[in-house]
Amino acid sequence: MKRVAFVVLAAVLLYGGQGGGIRPRPSSADYPAHQDGKGITIAAAAILPDQATRLFGADINHAGYMVFEVAVFPEAGNQIELANRDFLLRAGSDPATIRTVSPQAVAAYFEPKYNTKPKPPGNVSIYPTATIGYESGTYNGQRRGGVYTGGGVGVGVGDPGPTMPPPPPGGRVDGASVRQELEDLALPQGKANEAVAGYLYFPKPAKSAKSYTLTFYSPDGQVNVVIPQARK
Repeated sequence: MKRVAFVVLAAVLLYGGQGGGIRPRPSSADYPAHQDGKGITIAAAAILPDQATRLFGADINHAGYMVFEVAVFPEAGNQIELANRDFLLRAGSDPATIRTVSPQAVAAYFEPKYNTKPKPPGNVSIYPTATIGYESGTYNGQRRGGVYTGGGVGVGVGDPGPTMPPPPPGGRVDGASVRQELEDLALPQGKANEAVAGYLYFPKPAKSAKSYTLTFYSPDGQVNVVIPQARK
């Protein structure tokens, strides 16, 4: 019994205690798109709107968001550190990049306090690509890092929460339950030395695209995965 408890505790420490994610597919080749990087392989799949509705019990597409299944495969003996801020998305040939949003931001759309008043475009988490890089350093003795952008006026500084869609049709869903599902199935955050998988959430771009480029930034360089549009 003590051994089981120790294993569970180790898993929580390994992934930072943030969401359990989902079981990775057997290999990166089992995803519609995958790309190797230095010491790592990133694999991904776009999720159809109706599939997302079944997964989370709410119409995520109507709320203004899209979902991607993402898996990370570290090479044997390599430990990586994952954070949502290190993933950016581009739609087709559009140079603008879109940041991930938190499960809480997506779920806020379904909360009773949801405000249907449209927000100004400045609240959409879309950024110009003029300067994008990865910075790292230490703070209070701990290593910190993440993607930075510069060289232009960034759009989306502020709350990346619900934007302009109207309230969900057919009555409201349980926002707390939606939030729990989004959190539980999200890509795990923290350190990992074996394959992990989960979902990432992005605001929908103004126009749909036949493919999306998901970029992962790390101290060892970036990995670009071109993901085809989801098909039924």
